[in-house]
Amino acid sequence: MREAEPLLLRGGRVLTPAGWLEETDVRLDGGRIAALGRDLSASGARVRDVRGLLVAPGFVDIHIHGADGSMCEEGTPAAIEKVSATLARFGVTGFLATLATMPIDRMRAAVEAVRSVAGNEPGARLLGIHLEGPCLNPLRAGAQAVQFMRALRTEELDDLQEASGGLVRLITLAPEVEGAMDLLAHAVGRGIAVAAGHSNATEAEMTAAVQAGARHVTHLFNAMRELHHREPGVIGVGLTEDRVSVELICDGHHLAPRIVDMAFRCKPAGKAVLVSDAVAALGMPEGDCALFGVPCRIEGGAVRLRHGGQLAGSCLRLDTAVRHVLSWVPGLPLEDALRAASRAPAAVVGSAACGEIEAGYIADLVVLDPALEVVATICRGTPIWEH
Repeated sequence: MREAEPLLLRGGRVLTPAGWLEETDVRLDGGRIAALGRDLSASGARVRDVRGLLVAPGFVDIHIHGADGSMCEEGTPAAIEKVSATLARFGVTGFLATLATMPIDRMRAAVEAVRSVAGNEPGARLLGIHLEGPCLNPLRAGAQAVQFMRALRTEELDDLQEASGGLVRLITLAPEVEGAMDLLAHAVGRGIAVAAGHSNATEAEMTAAVQAGARHVTHLFNAMRELHHREPGVIGVGLTEDRVSVELICDGHHLAPRIVDMAFRCKPAGKAVLVSDAVAALGMPEGDCALFGVPCRIEGGAVRLRHGGQLAGSCLRLDTAVRHVLSWVPGLPLEDALRAASRAPAAVVGSAACGEIEAGYIADLVVLDPALEVVATICRGTPIWEH
């Protein structure tokens, strides 16, 4: 990719690992954060005045299927490029292209498409691939295709990883499915993060998965065994096991605000992760549409089947999720909400030099106004979207 020209963000309120720095400059050079401080030299750099604005780490969405009419599952470079470009409008600088349950040949085509785009994205950069299946429990299928659900053989995972150029970074599986624990151990051994999801696992089964290396829960509360006072299941272990991070879809439809409040109260700092789980409806106007060949309607921040009204995915923006969390979780510091959409998801998949504003880190930033609306999205030191 062409090297970014030097850029100096002048005088913003900057979120760093140590907290907020007031009236601070951030110099970006060579796609990295070169320096932070007051009255930095602008020599050779374009200057953007961000006084009165917030400068935060760019948002990272580790669970997103599509945007603007396209889906990652289509297996075409054009679809991946459209998702990347659309996400830039909402402050997202990095994402995992998420693939739902499909036949293995279609999965291979999809990971190859992601590989072909990685490094040349028009917007948010590809941090990797999230395989949300096919090792899921049909009893907790949600909107996914039951007929293709099964545990991948270890050699199939190896083939997908090779075809992707090593981009498979996260796998969601149901620990109780036959063959799932072998797949889990193999994935962890290859350095791939493992999440529990679409699962009917008991507390004992989920605990065994954590002991084997699972460290994440996919869309907590959704498509899994309900929390019960005598059988906590995936939810109970996810909320109380400090090593485990949990995804929250904060659109006001997948989770009630009080449930989001409870999750943030239960999890240590950095272990509540905001995701969109968005489908092709993200970025599309409200109204009737056809998604997956099924008549749907986008209305009031939700995507529902036109006949029956069931949720058919999400059209949630991560900047909207941050604003929702701040209004739903009493006393939550602004920096914690922003980190739940940046540092926390980056940590799930071990994205190096990502999710922080610190010298040496990749220059992935979002500039926000006081109402937390996106003013500019900067990826690898280059503005990829500006208001």
